[in-house]
Amino acid sequence: MWLRLSYLSFRSCFNKKMINGRFFGPDISGRYKGLLRKQFYFHGLPWIYDQPKNRELSPYHRKPKGHKRERTREQRIEKIKKNLMNYAEEEFKFRQERLNKRPPGGLDMIVQKMIPSWIHPKTAAQLQSTKQLLLMKRGRQPKQEEEYKTDQYEF
Repeated sequence: MWLRLSYLSFRSCFNKKMINGRFFGPDISGRYKGLLRKQFYFHGLPWIYDQPKNRELSPYHRKPKGHKRERTREQRIEKIKKNLMNYAEEEFKFRQERLNKRPPGGLDMIVQKMIPSWIHPKTAAQLQSTKQLLLMKRGRQPKQEEEYKTDQYEF
């Protein structure tokens, strides 16, 4: 070890080396590096040959990543609050859609087949008035149309 120190520079002899694309171990192993350090301290000389380590970049000093539910908690709470503001309207729309999609059953089905106007009492005049209301809401004036005909064929 002592002979090696005569022809090596201290800074480079304790580090790994890359030669022709391959890494080679240090010229002086960790065991002998420790012996040298001990001799330096024994004779009152400072040991300045350790590379300074940036401990802030070490993974041991990082904040733990934690669980995803903890990291996304604030966004989830904001999303829930936003959705709760429209909850009553959305629930009402959903229930109406479900009721409208459901086929009539029981007595409703029989009455619809026999007398459909009892279940759907919209007459020709009511259909015309709803059409006019929709046009007025859109900002257009309803056209003066002919009388709305319920029957296509007149006998």
